[in-house]
Amino acid sequence: MTTMRRTIDEILQPFFAAETTGKKGLTLHRIGAVERHLRDCCEREAERILITSDLALLAAERQFDPEGAVARVMHADDLIFMLSIFVRPEWQPADPVQRRVQLRITEKLTAHLVRRRLIDRSSLACPLIDIEIGIRRGRDEVRRQQRGARAPF
Repeated sequence: MTTMRRTIDEILQPFFAAETTGKKGLTLHRIGAVERHLRDCCEREAERILITSDLALLAAERQFDPEGAVARVMHADDLIFMLSIFVRPEWQPADPVQRRVQLRITEKLTAHLVRRRLIDRSSLACPLIDIEIGIRRGRDEVRRQQRGARAPF
């Protein structure tokens, strides 16, 4: 029996729905901003991680509907590679509060993929380590920013 692999969209929709349940105001806005930013990252960075056959499939999908094509056709293992890019400084928000939210959501999403066995942890050990390091570095940067903001002049 063959199991159908879930697309990035099929993973992100219920994950973010659960994350936003019961949230209001600024918290809801911040979580929504993370989802939009992650989806943008997927669309803009796909060529960096996809193999030739996946790029051909993506190109065909983009001919029909370019918006959200990566999330519609790529899968959980591709999402892990995207998350390893998403934790890099160039994809981190300048606002320390939003950055902290983005790092927390990234950590929770990564754990979700592992816990639900949507990925093979052993074959994706390197990008998983990259995500962990990126989260740690991002949190360290937030702490530095906050200390700098509190420092007397």
